Amino acid sequence: MNLIRMAALEAALKVHGQPVGLDELRRTADVLAAWLGGTTRLSLAPGPITDEGSTAQQEGTIVQITTGQKVSYTADTEDASGFDTVESIEWVTNEPTIITLKVSEDTRSCEVVSGAPGSAVLTARISSLGLEVTEAIDVVPAGTATIKLVAGDVVSE
Repeated sequence: MNLIRMAALEAALKVHGQPVGLDELRRTADVLAAWLGGTTRLSLAPGPITDEGSTAQQEGTIVQITTGQKVSYTADTEDASGFDTVESIEWVTNEPTIITLKVSEDTRSCEVVSGAPGSAVLTARISSLGLEVTEAIDVVPAGTATIKLVAGDVVSE
């Protein structure tokens, strides 16, 4: 067992101060180990693409959404030993007219909502640790929803 894990387990025992369940003790030790060891890895996991007007899920692994759709992302942070950490995530886009971001209260997830057609980059970062991960997102026009006839100039035959 490495020194950080041992220190975290000892601290978890002190925090609880009384006999507790093994699962609760391990959860506390994991949080403390993450804090002691620090985050060393940040990754993004895209969720299913959904239509803004409904909750119907669409299958697919390509990160391409149409206007009127959104996709959620979850940030996963780990220390060097692979244990989850609890860092706050900063979410940004280089093209706010193409995608808008709705960040969760705990900053661990972000909903990306389509805007104008085009290409944008989603970035999740932990600035204090110098960690950053990006995802390219293309927004393409949705299918035709309405047809509008526009009369031209009247001319002689």
